[in-house]
Amino acid sequence: RPGDSELGRQFRDWCLRTYGDSAKTKTVTRSKYQRIAEVLQGGTGSGGGSGGGEKGKFQFWVRSKGFRLGNGTREATKMGQVVVYVPVKTGTGADGLSEPEGISLKRVAVVEDFFDIIYSMHVESSSEPGKAPKHAGQKKTYRAIAETYAFLPREAVTRFLMSCTECQKRMHFNSNGLEPKESEPPSSLVSGIIDYNMPLTSTYLKQMKLRVMNSQEQ
Repeated sequence: RPGDSELGRQFRDWCLRTYGDSAKTKTVTRSKYQRIAEVLQGGTGSGGGSGGGEKGKFQFWVRSKGFRLGNGTREATKMGQVVVYVPVKTGTGADGLSEPEGISLKRVAVVEDFFDIIYSMHVESSSEPGKAPKHAGQKKTYRAIAETYAFLPREAVTRFLMSCTECQKRMHFNSNGLEPKESEPPSSLVSGIIDYNMPLTSTYLKQMKLRVMNSQEQ
């Protein structure tokens, strides 16, 4: 499985450091997801250690967000997994990606599953034997995720795309200003200065490329 690769493990570790329970971000870890499901099933969502006040706050938050249980995929149902959805207001975003205005139910993305979710939306396996998988462009990837999932930050998607070796080759971008080799991993220097909240546009990549080259010259 792609998620078991070195890239998958590194990305998952980064997600847990960035979006874990201690990060205070608007994301949902597996433990928090299970607590939400417990509240929706009539439990307290205590998670085995919260006080009465915290339990009350959490239950209020779950209900105020409008979380609800769904049947989800056949695979999830077979495995006995509970699928949680949340209503999200839709419309045109700042990046021009849009959906019809209204309220749409989106599946809650779990931090530990970010890599698998993004990979499934970004990489399309070919039905022809021996043919390489097709990688979707950035806008198509962003749109597919935004139309299906909630609580999956754009920052995580952008970082995934910047870590994708195939997309690196397509963008002809690395720290030396040269075309990357087949096995060359994303430059740590580039990763250190990229603002992953920015759209992954060619203009922005050119700016970052010049910035890296100038810093090397200095």
